[in-house]
Amino acid sequence: MKNTSPYIYKNVCVYIYIIIIILYSFTYFYLFICNNFFNYLNYKQLKYYRSCKTSVIICNICNNMNLRSYQIEAIQKLRQSIASGHKKVILCAPTGAGKTVIFSEMCRSAIEKGKTVMIITDRVELLTQSGGALNRLKILPEYIQAFTTHLNRYSIYVAMVETMYRRLNQPEYLALFKRLDLIIFDEAHKQTFTKLMPFVNSNAVVIGATATPYRQGNQESLDKHYTDIVNVVDVQDLIEQGYLAKPSYFGVQVDLQGIKTVAGDYDPNQVSAIYSASQIYKGVFKNYKRLANGKKTLVFCSNIASSKELCAEFTTHGVPIMHVDASTSPVERQNALDWYKVTPDAVLSNVGLFTTGFDEPSTECIILYRATKSVPLYLQMCGRGSRTANGKDSFMILDFGNNVLTHGFWDDPRDWTLKKQEKKAGGVAPVKLCKDCGALIPNVARACVFCGCVIPKTEREVIAELQELTRSEAMQMARGGTVESWVLLAKAKKINAIWVVKSLCCNLQEAKQFTDLMGYANGWLWMHWRKK
Repeated sequence: MKNTSPYIYKNVCVYIYIIIIILYSFTYFYLFICNNFFNYLNYKQLKYYRSCKTSVIICNICNNMNLRSYQIEAIQKLRQSIASGHKKVILCAPTGAGKTVIFSEMCRSAIEKGKTVMIITDRVELLTQSGGALNRLKILPEYIQAFTTHLNRYSIYVAMVETMYRRLNQPEYLALFKRLDLIIFDEAHKQTFTKLMPFVNSNAVVIGATATPYRQGNQESLDKHYTDIVNVVDVQDLIEQGYLAKPSYFGVQVDLQGIKTVAGDYDPNQVSAIYSASQIYKGVFKNYKRLANGKKTLVFCSNIASSKELCAEFTTHGVPIMHVDASTSPVERQNALDWYKVTPDAVLSNVGLFTTGFDEPSTECIILYRATKSVPLYLQMCGRGSRTANGKDSFMILDFGNNVLTHGFWDDPRDWTLKKQEKKAGGVAPVKLCKDCGALIPNVARACVFCGCVIPKTEREVIAELQELTRSEAMQMARGGTVESWVLLAKAKKINAIWVVKSLCCNLQEAKQFTDLMGYANGWLWMHWRKK
């Protein structure tokens, strides 16, 4: 009898193979249908929000944003500027003013008109976080990041600047960039966005959003690319309206002589070495303990070694503190942020991480344990403590890098311009240090608002006032004055120094005192005294 088992075995294998193919095909078909179904729903939702023209829907979306009066004014002025022919406009608004809200509303309006929009940033997490401006407007963008492998056709895109620049050598990305109608550069003061400008369609509108439209030194001037600037509110306005917390300033002067400049700023390693050698970290702790003990504090350091040294000092005294920098893993960084958020007296020290894109309203104190020549960097660091919160309407800035003395108060009005500035932004008032408590106060203040210490006028201030006198008034004042008053009047160029020696000095001792205070050599005195 013929053995049929091999045939049966072969048939079973064929059947199993066919069944596997059928199951695989069914699974693939199922996933294909589901994927396209959800893409279809997403497309319909985008299409709905883009094409819906009824005022009811638009009003509902705007109400979700709760636009402030100055934000509405900024949007109106942006539209006026564009309507008058400006294709590239800077939107200037301080940290905390809601730049993202303003340009997101501009995006929504463009999408409503069927335009294609792209927001380009170096911190995409701000635009995707829960409750963010784009989410509140029900805008669902396509994200272009390093791991993006397929480019879908959307009305709005959010792209990382470096990723977008690298992919412009691919035809589909270049074609997308060329057909954009509206481009938003978030933090437009940064040089990194400039390289995209040559690829911008001549008919596209570019809005560069920044709190600090400031370029200096070897940086390319903003007016090379932008033709108008919209600025409707400053920090003082936001403080008065209750949107930002009011700052107080304390500082310790540091000798920065001899520190070289690297990439336009103080060499961070040299700053760190000087701070370490002078043991400034001990002074930081003492001032923190005296002025901000128990306050939630964010610290900015020049480099990792400096930050860890400061952390060690705080830890020694039992203060809860953590350190993060660019080498910290994402998990560790997030754990540190979570800890900082829920710990009332937390101190978080960082190196180059939280100058932008970090908003923790409960922050009560900013420590500048570094020096910078950059106005934008200084303002961004201080702004991290400016958010209001329940029970918080003020915050403190402890400066250990002469930053306030160099750049003025964070809340000073500033006259921003598209022109490259070789010196600090205009409108910055001079600042002085209270020798009793270390508070930084306006130069015109006659008493410290923090400790009540009466601050005498400087010689320069007195001379400036004396210059308002007529010559006859000055001579009359001198006749009844002291040697010190003669010196001030002479330095104000209201009386002649030779006249003082010949007419006012009663003896050689007075003449010698006057000569020394004026800074003259003894030879000058003998020449004029013997002719008396």
